[in-house]
Amino acid sequence: MKTSKILMLAATCGYAISPIGAMVAFADTVPLPQADAASGVTLAAMQGQCDALALAHDTVNGDIWTGEVVVGAVTLVSGPTEAGPRDIDDATIVGTGTYVPGNTEIRGDPFRIGGSVNMFGDQWSTAGYWTDSTYSFTADYDSTFSHAFSCDISQEVFHEGQYHPATPVQGFYINCDFGNGQGNDNSGACTVENAGQPQGSCEAHNAQGPAFPRWGTDVEQCKFIVTEPAHDAYTDPDTWDAPVLISNEPGVAVEQDQTDSICAFEDHGGPVRATGDFKIGQVVICISPSKTVKGGVPGAWANHNGYTGTKCTTDWFKVAPWGSGSTTSNGTYISVPNYSF
Repeated sequence: MKTSKILMLAATCGYAISPIGAMVAFADTVPLPQADAASGVTLAAMQGQCDALALAHDTVNGDIWTGEVVVGAVTLVSGPTEAGPRDIDDATIVGTGTYVPGNTEIRGDPFRIGGSVNMFGDQWSTAGYWTDSTYSFTADYDSTFSHAFSCDISQEVFHEGQYHPATPVQGFYINCDFGNGQGNDNSGACTVENAGQPQGSCEAHNAQGPAFPRWGTDVEQCKFIVTEPAHDAYTDPDTWDAPVLISNEPGVAVEQDQTDSICAFEDHGGPVRATGDFKIGQVVICISPSKTVKGGVPGAWANHNGYTGTKCTTDWFKVAPWGSGSTTSNGTYISVPNYSF
């Protein structure tokens, strides 16, 4: 299951740089991904365990045992492990390590530093490279998480349906002879309320009950009053009580793999080129001779570190600005040609 969880780790640089060949991959700052929710496959594996735990309680007596998954804590097992090509954010590449200049030049006039008898200048480079770099990038990372869970085990108690045998019609006979011996002389309805006293035949039918061959039907002056219809044999449906939680039992955690798109930080990205102006630092550009020639005459000034100007002179030394250090640290300057206070 893939997700996109991008955490930007921004970096900036003051001049343009670009990778040199294939960049080295030693990223060590990778945000930990957030665990995905348990997938359908993972939940199915959990439910399978809960079903097995519930089945272990079944004594085949008709009770229904069920197990319900209760998800638990999620812990990282392995990863994140880089699994795909990097999408490097070029705007975040920063050169680190040692700067190796390409073309160098001295900009500005010579200046003094403290009491040194030499003069210095600002050295710049217009091309070069860094031996290492840092940058931000996005890539796919694989991780494995362990999803813990437990099972709520419930029981539904079984009740077998009750059997009811077939029964004949229930009732009794009444005498409905109103004088003509035919059961009804049309002088009144034959009901229990206006029935005559049961004659011996009607009483005999009642005494026989369902054993009477014509039980349940009108017989001459004897009218049958139904109190309960006949019914065939039947059995009540089986029933179960509502589920009752019996226990909570642990399951074996299920591992789940996931892939996330993560923005990480590379702190050893390998060499990168630098373009544009880069100030290397202060270097000696005018060297005052340390020895004199024969006869005690000092030697001549010498240009150094690519300085091509004409101000490596004692006259300029006397008026040159200070770049740093003490402005009052004056020595004897015996190596400065033709120097006089």
